[in-house]
Amino acid sequence: MERETGSRRETVRQAAALWVVQLDDPSCSDADRAAFEAWRDESHEHEAAFEREAAAWARLDRLRALRPADGAPERDLLEPARRPALPGLSRSPWARGMAVAAVMAVVVTGALSFGTSTAYATAIGERRVVVLSDNSRIELNTDSKVLVRYRNGVREVKLVRGEAVFEAAKDSRPFVIKAADAVMQADGSTEMAVRLRSDGAIVTVRKGAVALDPEPAERKDELRLTAGVAAIYSSAGSRSRAVSESEIDRALAWRQGAIALNGQSLEQAVAEFNRYNRQQVSIADPSISGLRLAGYFQTTEPKGFVAAVTSAFPVRATEAADGTIRLSRRG
Repeated sequence: MERETGSRRETVRQAAALWVVQLDDPSCSDADRAAFEAWRDESHEHEAAFEREAAAWARLDRLRALRPADGAPERDLLEPARRPALPGLSRSPWARGMAVAAVMAVVVTGALSFGTSTAYATAIGERRVVVLSDNSRIELNTDSKVLVRYRNGVREVKLVRGEAVFEAAKDSRPFVIKAADAVMQADGSTEMAVRLRSDGAIVTVRKGAVALDPEPAERKDELRLTAGVAAIYSSAGSRSRAVSESEIDRALAWRQGAIALNGQSLEQAVAEFNRYNRQQVSIADPSISGLRLAGYFQTTEPKGFVAAVTSAFPVRATEAADGTIRLSRRG
């Protein structure tokens, strides 16, 4: 079984290497890119493998030309501004094999010289718990992604999109989280939630303490957060406030597969449900946007949410040809 698993992983890794080369080729077509997207979306393993191969390939930019048969390095390797195109993968099996070999060599060298990042992600409507090698835990909400890297004595996690809860295990190495323009360092055993927004990040500390430092480093508006404090961080600055345990529980109801509403508007509630579902809900009549809602709803059951809204308010729901549920005032 272990041999079969190792063989499968190697197959995935080689496929990821092929995609790295093909996508970098100027002759890569829209159909090729669509095929790549379909392959990557098949599993988290595919996405993580591609992230590793692409990261190493990009870091060693000067090795993108294949070494010639006589063993002498190409002049272009010493001139980063001149980047020769890679040979098309469809030209011959030999060229395909050489391209994969080149990528695999780059991955090995990159791992030795720079360290590698491991990607973890969730699809729309999915949740996932990741336990790191130091026993730290990351719980990913819907449509979220993190990159994890251990380097230079630092445990570093970058929130690329979405939302996650981080539980930092005690360790001599700092646990650093990057999200938007914020850099956060957890103290000791810390539990915190981070959610990316279009204008920055929301940071909520449930246990322990977090030092919130901005990027770039020359800005000095450092903020220290303790348990029961939430902060909104954006390029314009930071502001924090105390939050109750019940408020934190409602914000993190997604960990139990729920959305907890406590006076939010219909517009806000619809936006929240749309994060978890491919079937979208839209408000066709702006006059109902301000209706206030309360209650617990399953994240992946938009029709149940809509049924509750239409029974409690003079709202009707119709389903468009594309599956979108449109809400408007009844009567």
